[in-house]
Amino acid sequence: MLAYLAFTIPQAPDGMVFNAIQQLSYGFVILILAPLVIVTGAFQSPAIANHFSRITRAMGGRQVIRTIHFLCLVAYVAFVAVHVLMVVIHGYMHETAKMVFGHSNFPIAGGIIFTIGLVFVLVLHVVATRWTLADGRAVERLHNLIVRPWSNLLYRLPARMHYDRSNVTGQDVGLENATHNFRGSGRPPETAEYLALMANCYEDDYVLEIGGYVERPMTLTIQDLRELASGHSQTTLHHCVQGFTSIGRWRGIPVADLLDLVRPLPGATDVVYTSFQDMGRDDPLYEGGTYYDSNPMIEARMPQTLIAFELNDEGEIAAKNGAPVRLRVETSTGFRSLKWLERIEVVNRYDIILEGRGGYYEDSDFYDRNQLI
Repeated sequence: MLAYLAFTIPQAPDGMVFNAIQQLSYGFVILILAPLVIVTGAFQSPAIANHFSRITRAMGGRQVIRTIHFLCLVAYVAFVAVHVLMVVIHGYMHETAKMVFGHSNFPIAGGIIFTIGLVFVLVLHVVATRWTLADGRAVERLHNLIVRPWSNLLYRLPARMHYDRSNVTGQDVGLENATHNFRGSGRPPETAEYLALMANCYEDDYVLEIGGYVERPMTLTIQDLRELASGHSQTTLHHCVQGFTSIGRWRGIPVADLLDLVRPLPGATDVVYTSFQDMGRDDPLYEGGTYYDSNPMIEARMPQTLIAFELNDEGEIAAKNGAPVRLRVETSTGFRSLKWLERIEVVNRYDIILEGRGGYYEDSDFYDRNQLI
């Protein structure tokens, strides 16, 4: 270390290719940094974070894991910068020949082969980046061709989450105040109808319509939903595609119970949810269109697919979090847990609705409704 700090190159011990500092550096990168990157990278996946939620908490939570992963990136960048500098100082042709052949007997050939390979990787990266940006739908089709058959198999696995009141985000300031710490995204609807509901505190005026391809269409008030729910609740981790997470305790009724009440007709395949929110009107970042999403029937009937009307035992959901009633699809990423729910419709084909991809973001961007976690 002193030799390096003095800007001199220490000599390796007799019979050793690398000196002590080099051995420690390579050992750290291969034996510590690489496994750490793999583990913390894997736990960025909502599926892994939820399935092994106890390990996630033991590691300090997803934010700590993300911070460690970022620091690993910084360490890799520093290592690469120093490593490349050392290769140049020692002789580019000489060192790259070792990488290609395992020895430096043919430095020119090794340098040329290595450089061609490096250029190929860079060109491939540029071409792939330009193609994916220019034709996102083609990438989506390729993804669905390769990945979708495997992801569909995961529907058969039960969702695993192990959270309780003590894990609720912000519960350290009291569960009754934790909703203030449960992050929201998107802007609430601004229609006269919704503002009137908000002014009257929703309870007496809100009606949820459930219809479509069913035997018994019905309308339910919030009080009806409370009675049907019979105190049912679940504490789960919300994964937003923007990167943030929040743990909340949701009270509501499973969609499966509502489906049993309305009795879908033979051939019903999907459940479509419509929001009071119009994206172009309520959120200027997006083009117009009613926000909607959908579940295949198998996902709609999963135990953790919930119509929620209460967050963190506060008696209601805040407007920023989807008041008065919202969908919770805990087996998927957050954008599919539709807020400000207006209507539920059972259908036998979702692919003929608007752009036919099953949801607002699925239609307007390259989001996938089969984002299982």
